[in-house]
Amino acid sequence: MASTYRLQKEQRGFAFDRTTPPVLEIDSGDTVTFETGDAAYERLSKGESVEAIGLENFNAVTGPVVVRGAQPGDVLSIEILDVQVTRAWSVWLPHFGGLGAHTEDTKVRQIELRDGRAYISDSLSVPIRTMIGCIGVAPAEGKGSTFMPAYPFGGNMDLREMEPGATLYLPVMVAGGLLSMGDLHAAMGVAEPTWVSLEAAGSATLRISLEKNRPLKFPRLRVGSSTYCLGMADTLEKAYQIALDEAYDLLVSEWGLDPFDAYAYASASVDMKLGGPATAIVMAVVPDR
Repeated sequence: MASTYRLQKEQRGFAFDRTTPPVLEIDSGDTVTFETGDAAYERLSKGESVEAIGLENFNAVTGPVVVRGAQPGDVLSIEILDVQVTRAWSVWLPHFGGLGAHTEDTKVRQIELRDGRAYISDSLSVPIRTMIGCIGVAPAEGKGSTFMPAYPFGGNMDLREMEPGATLYLPVMVAGGLLSMGDLHAAMGVAEPTWVSLEAAGSATLRISLEKNRPLKFPRLRVGSSTYCLGMADTLEKAYQIALDEAYDLLVSEWGLDPFDAYAYASASVDMKLGGPATAIVMAVVPDR
């Protein structure tokens, strides 16, 4: 019978690192709730500088979690069951992100969350649409940043689609996987245009399963009746090509389509979408037949 666990926000790290001691060991199919905090944003709102707080504190990740039996060449299937947020912030930093040139001062505002909406002001609100910004496993060598870049093993991907109902597939790089998660958002535009969302504290509940002997080069998402094949590179052009090649491989190798049929299906049905700004990410969206 599958077990359920809860991790506290204090059980955190600041990198994806195979040398970080795990905070939990689970079996395939178990459910884990990862709690996250927002102390860094609160400190920023009280006048402390980013440098004084420490950049790493803004994207702390809860974990890591060992999945028993996971080995390189396997995949972690991560079902996003629920994401709850308790407090949210909007932060505008000079010379940071897509609109950083439009301010000379650091501006921080706590965003009221009420009745399913996030209130930017008394007269302006948006729907709360929770999601996970940063999630990944440990790399085989070295450390992975929780800011940038994102990696084939995950990281700060900032995918709008990483919300309840979606399933993320991550390639395992080290024994146990060592899964960590953080950076919850109350709302975010596709590809995080300003490099900042409505940053939030809260919790995400994930069902984590192991799929043996399913090598993936890059993460994949399953959203509704479509598979999202991710491409990551140092340019959007390269990421676009990787995503499209991954989609073609899915059609030919996994669906078993004739190569020309796969080409024609991709021409007719595959959509190309952008991921988050930490790395050039393009997603080829393959709808089911």
